[in-house]
Amino acid sequence: MSNKQDERSRVELPSEDKKKTMKTNQEDNRNPLLILTARGLKFLLLTVAGFAIAFVVFHVFGAFAIAKSLLSFDVWVWFIRGAVSLFCLFAIAMIFESWR
Repeated sequence: MSNKQDERSRVELPSEDKKKTMKTNQEDNRNPLLILTARGLKFLLLTVAGFAIAFVVFHVFGAFAIAKSLLSFDVWVWFIRGAVSLFCLFAIAMIFESWR
């Protein structure tokens, strides 16, 4: 019986060798291009949400000419250009991150 109590009271502690091999000094190197791309994506999505809200408000209040201008081809071309540019920057940032 005393054998079982001894086994129960033993606690496995990490040995000193395991503590030496663990990485405790993780560096927080953030990629500035990735931060810039994330910020750009955030503002692009906020802009699209703002345009959607403006479209609904103009449509509800009967300003169809302004609402129609928000849906024009030229406006969406600029959104697509911004999205493609951000996607390319994001891809470049991912390549640099995986390269490190």
